[in-house]
Amino acid sequence: MAMSIPPKPKRSQQLLPKECYFSPEWFEREHAELFSRSWTFACIVQDIPNAGDYKAVQINRYAMIVVRAKDGSIKAYHNTCRHRGTTIFEKDGNCRHGIVCPYHAWTYNVDDGSLRGLPKKDLAFPGIDMAKWSLHKGSIGIIGDLIFVNPQETPEEDFELWLGSMRGTHMWPHSLDGLSEKRPVRYDFGANWKAFCENAMDGYHLSYLHDKTLMGPEIENQDWDAVGRHWIFMSNGENEARQNSHFTPIPGVDTSGRHPVVYQFFPNSGVLSSSIFFSAYTIVPVGPEQCYLELRTWMMPREKQDPSKAPSKPSSTSSHGYIMDDGKRYISIDTLSCHAMESLDFQIEDMWVCEQQQKALHSPMMKVGPMADVGESALTWFQANILDYVPLQGPGMKMAAE
Repeated sequence: MAMSIPPKPKRSQQLLPKECYFSPEWFEREHAELFSRSWTFACIVQDIPNAGDYKAVQINRYAMIVVRAKDGSIKAYHNTCRHRGTTIFEKDGNCRHGIVCPYHAWTYNVDDGSLRGLPKKDLAFPGIDMAKWSLHKGSIGIIGDLIFVNPQETPEEDFELWLGSMRGTHMWPHSLDGLSEKRPVRYDFGANWKAFCENAMDGYHLSYLHDKTLMGPEIENQDWDAVGRHWIFMSNGENEARQNSHFTPIPGVDTSGRHPVVYQFFPNSGVLSSSIFFSAYTIVPVGPEQCYLELRTWMMPREKQDPSKAPSKPSSTSSHGYIMDDGKRYISIDTLSCHAMESLDFQIEDMWVCEQQQKALHSPMMKVGPMADVGESALTWFQANILDYVPLQGPGMKMAAE
């Protein structure tokens, strides 16, 4: 079981040795000791409105099914048949008549995952105790419209404890009802998953790397709150360019004063909150130096946008088609038809700089220097939470830390 939540740091410092960002051994420990016990954003309640509606999702290494039961509740099952381990569902659909494996038609009940039937049962499996072969269960947690999944049937840290005070005092004002979802996008890049999380927490770079896209806020106009193990980036007012955007503002979202902009749910999910869009994302670790960002975004519907205010050139909140080969859904640096810093997409800018950092980690000269107490202290706190689950051990790691 994880220890108590670390305190919010007053000073910034690097706690993780650089080997933690490329070591295969450390990566395997993260999966065994962190991700196997973590809550991760999976989908939204609007994805599965009717009984039997399901969505196949990837929760780090765990293939999972999120399904609406007959009584309206939402269940999570591991997407693997108990017979030969076959993946049951590839995409999304409805299984109100039962969860059926495509290989040998083993069938499970939607409401509890119990094994309901199998072909030639008496001949092929005489005496089988079907009660022992239910689908493995996960756990469901819901905040706002977002559904989170834990691969454990009985999580070591239940959802409300994990949320902290997020639901009561730090909730975003957005509702997805009445908004229109844009095309989901996946960003594939060659960097450790923690590099992207730390980049999302780094407020020091916003006015420099993103000078043509986000344009701030400057560090004197930003701060952050620690909520449970989570991190919320706060901005003191929205910049003028965003306030004067050609996109229709979302009703009820006031960003004129101090307001949340980014929610990072520990360890690898998050929310982007603005006056014109709402995004939810998951950073999926693939290898020690490879991950991808799954991003879903909602805005006011097209029919409620003012066509007379359409931009003269594409932006990061409109479409990626103009910078992608063949309009692919997956984005990587080599799919771009321009340099990443010319893409006008702040996520691509972040992806590019994370790859640049990842390359530098292998230089013997690379060592993290002084970190900004204003703008980078959240990185220290994130790393402290990592170490709470995956403590440094072994002479190699201890020596690197020292």
